[in-house]
Amino acid sequence: MRQKRPYYEKDKKMVESADRLISSIIPAKTWKVYLPRRVIWQKWHEIVGTSVSEACYPWYFQDLDCLVVAVSDSIWMQQLSYQSAIILEKINALLPQTSRLSRLRFVIADTDAVRRELSRYFKKSRKRKSEPSVLVEPSRDELWLLDGIDDKELKKRFMNLLLHLRT
Repeated sequence: MRQKRPYYEKDKKMVESADRLISSIIPAKTWKVYLPRRVIWQKWHEIVGTSVSEACYPWYFQDLDCLVVAVSDSIWMQQLSYQSAIILEKINALLPQTSRLSRLRFVIADTDAVRRELSRYFKKSRKRKSEPSVLVEPSRDELWLLDGIDDKELKKRFMNLLLHLRT
C-alpha cells in the first residue's frame, strides 16, 4: 500500500513551481526599467504644462532609452525639440536611476488618437457600487504560502495578488 505524503510536502512542489514562474517573469531587466516609467503618463501635464500637453502626448519607447512623443503639428514639433533637454530633465527627475531616458523623439501624429489608444492601459479601477466590500479571509493554504515570506511589503502584495486571483 502506498504511503501518503504529508500535506506540506504536496504543496511544496506547487510553491517551488510558482516560485520558478514568478522569478522567470519579475527579474527581467525590462520590467525594472519600464514599470517606474508609468509616471510619465500620469504627470505629463505637470512635466510640459497644460497648454503644451494638449499638443503632444508620450506614445511609446524606442529601445530602452528613447521616449517617442506624438505631436499634433510641425510647429509644436519644432518648439518641443528646442525644449527637449528641459523636458527630459523633468522626466528623469521623476524616475529612478535605472529607468532614466537619454533622449526624446518627436513625431507628428494624431495626439487625440494616441491618447484614446493609450487610455485603455491607464484606466483607473472603479469599485462597483452594487458590490458590498467584504473582508476576505485567506485560506489555510494561502496562509501556509505566506509564512515563508519575511518581507512585510512583499507579503502584503502577494496576499493581495492571491485574493485578486480568487475573484
